Amino acid sequence: MAAVVTATVTALHLHQLPLDCSDVLASGVSVDGVYSVFPTHDPEGFMVYCDLSTDGGGWTVIQRREDGSMNFFRGWEAYRDGFGTTTGEHWLGLHRIYTLTRSGGYELRIDMADFDNATAFACYSDFSVGRDSVNPEEDGYPLTVDGYSGTAGDSLLKHSGMRFTTKDRDQDQSENNCAAYYQGAWWYRNCHTSNLNGQYLRGGHASYADGVECWYTGTYQHLTGTTPSGTQSSILMPSL
Repeated sequence: MAAVVTATVTALHLHQLPLDCSDVLASGVSVDGVYSVFPTHDPEGFMVYCDLSTDGGGWTVIQRREDGSMNFFRGWEAYRDGFGTTTGEHWLGLHRIYTLTRSGGYELRIDMADFDNATAFACYSDFSVGRDSVNPEEDGYPLTVDGYSGTAGDSLLKHSGMRFTTKDRDQDQSENNCAAYYQGAWWYRNCHTSNLNGQYLRGGHASYADGVECWYTGTYQHLTGTTPSGTQSSILMPSL
């Protein structure tokens, strides 16, 4: 397991501070770890985990599931503000993702692995949360995603345009609360083709489509194994 490095990139002027992990990479840093970033719409900044090695590096991690140690079946405030440990299982927070991506121009990469060592990934060339929204929370932090490529299949495009739903804030198009019914929190439609904040289920189980393993690529499956060993969702501002 790689050592965890915590660092802060400093500069003399605010405009020189990194907006995201792609700026951290551009500054010459090449070690995965926790860094401070300062998005344009959140100048005070916050800490994120930077993946500086996958697919060229520069990825800002917004979600990670790896061992089931963190409860992801949480309410609206937790998902708005973020929770977990930056070096382990966590959700960065809808508002922070919004401040990073609100103007568009970001890519999304989702990496998945199971206990049988099968891996898959999905990339989207266009990703944002609350794009151009004046009041993103009132608008439900809607998802914009497009331009799929990868090996996992496209299980996110049908969620594009949806508001985020939690067990205590129902904003989906189903007659039921999809978050409560499927034990997660997501940009559900009616209800989902992906559920990466669902339960971290170990081994065989009788419940249906309520686990983090649910990624629809023609049929509901757990990649090629029994349960996932982890997922990581990251965003990247491509070089111009």
